[in-house]
Formats: sequence, C-alpha cells, structure tokens
Amino acid sequence: MKRNIIIYSVISLFVLLFALYYFGKLSFTGMFDKKYTREELTENFTKSEEYFIELVNLFNEKFPDSLGQTIRFGLGKGNTVSLFFHPKVIDPGNKVIGGDNLKLGSPELDLVLRKLGWTNETINNLRDKLSKTGCDWISTTENLNGLIKIYPNQNGWGSFSYCIFKKPIVGGLIKSYGKPISDSEFGSRVVLDYRGAL
Repeated sequence: MKRNIIIYSVISLFVLLFALYYFGKLSFTGMFDKKYTREELTENFTKSEEYFIELVNLFNEKFPDSLGQTIRFGLGKGNTVSLFFHPKVIDPGNKVIGGDNLKLGSPELDLVLRKLGWTNETINNLRDKLSKTGCDWISTTENLNGLIKIYPNQNGWGSFSYCIFKKPIVGGLIKSYGKPISDSEFGSRVVLDYRGAL
C-alpha cells in the first residue's frame, strides 16, 4: 500500500512539473507566436523599401519634430487602429490619450486626432502604408531625436524592429546597432534592432 502511494506521488509530481514547464514555455517563449529571423526581415525590407519610404515620409509629415512627444500607431483588429499620444511630461493634467482597437469616429480616437491635427484620412493613409510594409506598428521614440521604429507583425516577448534614423548610420551608431540594412540611400539609415523579453 505504501509503495502504491509513493509511486502515485512520484507520477503526480512528474505530471505537475511537466504541466508547469509546458505552461511556462507557452507563456514566456510564445511557442505558437510568429517570430521572424533577421534574414526574413531584411528580405521584407528589400522587397518593400518603397512602402517603408512612403510610410516614414507620411509619418514625419504628420508628426513634426517640434512637438517632442511620442506617438504610437498600430493596426487594430478588424477595421480598427491603435493610437497613443504620450506627452513629453506625463502628469495629472497631461495624460497619455488614445487606446487599442479604436474605431473611426470613436470619442477616444477623435480626441487624439484633434490633439495631433490629424483627420480620418490621415489614419486611413497610415493604415494603408503600414500594412504594405508587412508591419503592424510605427512609433516615434522620444529619447532618441528623430528615431522612428517600425515593428513587424510578430507576437511574443522578444521582437525585432526597424529603426529609421534621420541620417545614414556611421561610427558609434554602427557599434551600438550594427550595420545598416542595405546600401541604398534610405536603407543606409535603417537597422534591425532586437529587444528581448527582459
């Protein structure tokens, strides 16, 4: 009888450990999430470079440097978009506005559009150009003057982004980020940056 209890206990312990391991693997590494390699993303950039140029030009036109805040724009579920406006200084009178999966005409989206001086046409143009790059997010980065990041359609904890600088990457930036993604005029300003989960 004691022997059966010990065997059942050991088996139960192994089943529990396996279940915890499997849950952790799913939760933290995203076994079913799409991940792209550096080579796949470089190929995507090369084949879609004209769309990246159009997207960055539109984003720069619609978000002048003088504002100094952070904007994050993404493709939402269905016919929605995600748009966030982060003020330079966040305080009770100066909050982050916007949200995920906002419909055109929704009060949350209209508030951000008024703040930015954008229209529904701006949103539709950004959505169209972003989807043609094979990516789903674009953002400004407040701590690096003029840097735009574009994020591919991938899920999970760690991911690549295309970092687009105002000028070609040289010297110290190459040490920090690596070589530019291509030798073209625009590609010489772009690097792939990987950020892990932690």
